[in-house]
Amino acid sequence: MKETKGTKVPKARKDQLIVKEVKGEVLVYDLKSNKALCLNDTAARVWKNCDGRNNVSDIAKRLETDLKTPVDDRVVWLALDQLEKSNLMHGLVTRPNGFSRMSRRDLIRTGVVAAMAVPLVMAISAPNAQAQGSPITDAVCTARHQSDPGGCGGNPCAPPVGAKCIIGPGNTCKCA
Repeated sequence: MKETKGTKVPKARKDQLIVKEVKGEVLVYDLKSNKALCLNDTAARVWKNCDGRNNVSDIAKRLETDLKTPVDDRVVWLALDQLEKSNLMHGLVTRPNGFSRMSRRDLIRTGVVAAMAVPLVMAISAPNAQAQGSPITDAVCTARHQSDPGGCGGNPCAPPVGAKCIIGPGNTCKCA
């Protein structure tokens, strides 16, 4: 996190992440921790604006413009807390003195987020083929690359019976 004009500005982590935008949310796969996260629209907008140049008030103003509704700085702080806990920020987010943490419930109770979605970062999981005991085809295995999330995975292949999806030539995967 960098300091500008005496205040710390948040900076989003972008390294070793696979990011996919889908309708109304952003899916993030963290290659370091092998965890998948789902950011709702509000949390995703905050994360995208954490470029190391914008402070919390700047981010709130951008949200106001994008969402065409008033946005309180506390909404941004809540999103930053969640993004930090999910390891999507560089360094710790420093709060101003006397500014206590708020929960989603606190924001709703105070009416701060009446016209917009409360920021939410949620861990998600999907079992891989191996966990389900489902074999994958040779075509699916050979289309994978060792650097893909989960790599080759050692998933059972069918056919040939008894084969597994393993690392092949050039770090591609193969059934053997």
